[in-house]
Amino acid sequence: MPLQLYNSLSRRVEPFQPVDPKRVAVYACGPTVYNHVHIGNWSLFTVADVLVRWLRESGYTVVYVQNITDVEDKIIRDSRAAGEDLATFTSRWAGAFLEGMEDLDNRRQVDHFPRATDHVDGMVTMIQTLLDRGHAYLAEDGSIYYRVSSFEHYGELANIKREDLRAGASGRIKADEYDKEDIGDFALWKGWVEEDGDVVWEPEFTIEGTARVVKGRPGWHIECSVMSSEILGPRIDIHLGGEDLLFPHHQNEIAQSEAAFGVHPWVTTWMHHKHLLVDGTKMSKSKGNFHTLKDLEDRYGKGIASAFRYLIASGHYRNSLDFSFNGLEAADRTLRNLRTAREQLAEQAGDAAPSEYAAAYEARFVEAMNDDLNSPEAFGALHELRRAARGDAAHDKLSAADAASALALIDKADRVFGLALQREERALTPEQQALVDARAQARADKQWAESDRLRDVLAAEGVLVQDTPDGQDVSFA
Repeated sequence: MPLQLYNSLSRRVEPFQPVDPKRVAVYACGPTVYNHVHIGNWSLFTVADVLVRWLRESGYTVVYVQNITDVEDKIIRDSRAAGEDLATFTSRWAGAFLEGMEDLDNRRQVDHFPRATDHVDGMVTMIQTLLDRGHAYLAEDGSIYYRVSSFEHYGELANIKREDLRAGASGRIKADEYDKEDIGDFALWKGWVEEDGDVVWEPEFTIEGTARVVKGRPGWHIECSVMSSEILGPRIDIHLGGEDLLFPHHQNEIAQSEAAFGVHPWVTTWMHHKHLLVDGTKMSKSKGNFHTLKDLEDRYGKGIASAFRYLIASGHYRNSLDFSFNGLEAADRTLRNLRTAREQLAEQAGDAAPSEYAAAYEARFVEAMNDDLNSPEAFGALHELRRAARGDAAHDKLSAADAASALALIDKADRVFGLALQREERALTPEQQALVDARAQARADKQWAESDRLRDVLAAEGVLVQDTPDGQDVSFA
């Protein structure tokens, strides 16, 4: 079965057909850099990474773009509160994001990380095009708005009618803050206000035949349309984002992009990731269930990133996944089992050429991934193979060629899901071994605070220690 993906625009699973068979253009909405990214965002970025890995594993040439939003309302608010200029403030948080991308092994799949502030000239050009074509207008407050009534397809992605729009629903602003023609109109260019401080550009627009300098900054929605098109061109094969971005952000991207580029559809396939729940509810700081990747790494060490990847990938991206620390720890144990299985198969396989032992399992794996990234079924085939190979090996029925066949599928899954199953073998230094032994003694003496302290010392050196019924399990980040 060829690759099929659920398209949020058509609301059905469709065969994937890129505009250019030789080049697949993929865009994923990236972070707004004003704080640490939470694990709900990381789950989306991981799903996008798995999609791109699968496309490349399937033989496609992919150009993958993930933006960094570095000018936006919350950024301006928090940078001013921190007493920092925009560039200094966003550089710090963009750096934290890119570090997390490294930890999760997401970064190397991305070809471009455009930043909004580097593409303001392109945004001005696009807005001018929309003004010239009657899709935009300058309001009395100095902001330029998109005229939703000028776009006949508005609402198709979100499956809503224009008359049902709520006040402010399409712009992250209250309806009475700006003088708009229609409550559904959204800001392409926001007129400068005192709260913006020195975050300001002064481009010249031609409006109704008259050149005018319009002091302000770009609206949120225009940023993604320009960043994506300046790298990928006027057509995109796959656009990903969280379900919360479907409306208004993605709907507004469609309106301004199709009106400016004269194409329909601008995006062939829209993919939306379901919210990540935490202990059965949506993340909220007030509920105390708001977690970042840094929180997880502070608790378990950086090696936990692979377990988080496994946890996310083991669920289907269109179903809500319920995160818990117990679930994360179970994912980590499963990964350890897979690493052990891989080591044993590699040892038994030696230099043997693969047999057809894993062919049926691989066919199931491929079919599952081609079925709208049905990763739970793909992992099911993988784990069945692992158990079958272990059983056959225990009864001396697994040849070296069979082991090589099973190993090849495990390595294929490793490439697709990025599970870091082939970590370089390392040994503890004498000093680290002494710390591990001291921690074991501290636990035996029920000195829990000292045990935790020693675990943190080891984690800082990249040595991860977890307690199991059989004692301490030691690994490396």
